[in-house]
Amino acid sequence: MPSPASLLTAPLLRRGVFGLQGTLQRQFSEGGSYIARARAQGRESLLGPFQSTGDRFDSVLRGCMVCTKVSEGEVVCKITVDSSIQNAYGTMHGGCAATVVDVLGTMALLTKDPTRPGVSVEMSQTFLAPAAGGEVVTATGTVSKYGKSLGFTEVRVTDSKGKLLVSGRHTKAFPAEI
Repeated sequence: MPSPASLLTAPLLRRGVFGLQGTLQRQFSEGGSYIARARAQGRESLLGPFQSTGDRFDSVLRGCMVCTKVSEGEVVCKITVDSSIQNAYGTMHGGCAATVVDVLGTMALLTKDPTRPGVSVEMSQTFLAPAAGGEVVTATGTVSKYGKSLGFTEVRVTDSKGKLLVSGRHTKAFPAEI
C-alpha cells in the first residue's frame, strides 16, 4: 500500500514539479534563499535577516523578519509589523500570518535535515488576537514529529508579553526518491 506522502505527491511527480531524484527542481534566486542556504551551509545559516525565495510569496517577510535562534527542531524569529505586512486595520495581515506559518514550519524542518524542505500538504492557522502595527512579535516554529515521509510542525506567534496571537500547524511531505 502506498504511503500517505506518496499519494499526495504523485500528482506533483506527474506534473514535473519533482525531478527524477525526487528533489524539488525549483531554481532559487541568486544569492540563495533560506532553503538553498540551509542546504549548502547547514541550519546555522538560517540565522539573521530572512532571505526569501526571490520575488515569490515569502518576499513579504524580507526586511521585517530576523531569525534569532536555531536549534534541533526549533527556530525563533522576530517580526516587525511594519506597513508592508499590515491590513487596512493597521494589524498584521492574515495572509502574512499564514506565510509565517509556512516559512517557520519549513525552517523548523530544515533544522532536522537541511536537505529536506519538503512540500506542503496541509496548513492551518488560528487567529487569536491582532498583532498591532509597529509591534515586534516573536514567531516560534517547532517540529512536532519528523518521519521518513512526513514532517509535522507547530508555529506560535506571540506579542512582547507572551500573549498568543496566532497558532498554526504545517505538514510537509518528503517525496521518496525514485
